[in-house]
Amino acid sequence: MIKFFRKIRQKLLSENKFSKYLVYAIGEIVLVVIGILIALQINNWNEAKKNRAFEVKMLSEIEKGLKADHLNLQENFNAYATLDSTVKYFSNLTQNSATFHDSLYPRLWNLNIGRYFQFNRGPYDALKSSGIDRVSNDSIRNHLINFFDFVLPVFQTQIEHTTRRYRPNVEMLLSLREYPYMDKNNTWIVNRIPEDIFQKPEFVWLLSDIEWRANSSKNAINEFLPKIDALVQQINDEIDR
Repeated sequence: MIKFFRKIRQKLLSENKFSKYLVYAIGEIVLVVIGILIALQINNWNEAKKNRAFEVKMLSEIEKGLKADHLNLQENFNAYATLDSTVKYFSNLTQNSATFHDSLYPRLWNLNIGRYFQFNRGPYDALKSSGIDRVSNDSIRNHLINFFDFVLPVFQTQIEHTTRRYRPNVEMLLSLREYPYMDKNNTWIVNRIPEDIFQKPEFVWLLSDIEWRANSSKNAINEFLPKIDALVQQINDEIDR
């Protein structure tokens, strides 16, 4: 193609057709410029396509992590609901001056329920390290930053505060067991729960402390779950766009 254009230029020059040559030269320059612009446009399209593919992939990974966190939080909420129900059950026994019997062992140890919270920040942190501006939608980009860098840390602080009493609660419950002793058959009795445990002030206080832990954790989770749902929905809308 270049050889073909060169022959045309040489022919016009040899025939002293300078005006035609000038028009031709300008036309050739225009064609070259158009070719360059087309090549740049194709390159831009390809880059935009690659960027969009990366963006969708990272958003999909973040969405997957958020859904897993949502499921984990729902399981935690259910566990604390069980804990709260157990507290109410034993509170009723204390109010009715009931005595402890062995059939209550399984339910009593439900007071040991405690949950640890972990969150999957990996996909977001990977996106952030590669450049959060690679998320083209300003609204969702701001939403991601606000959620992971502000909302989530606040929630984690709340949960750490509401669950900090878990180990002391367990230790207190264990401390309410009777000291080991030898019965009339010379058999050692260990870890026995005293019959009057429901009337002990320490146990009543323990129930109150566990109830606060259970309800505070449930409330924090209840307030946080809709925030996950809102971000997941926005991510879904962006991916489907």
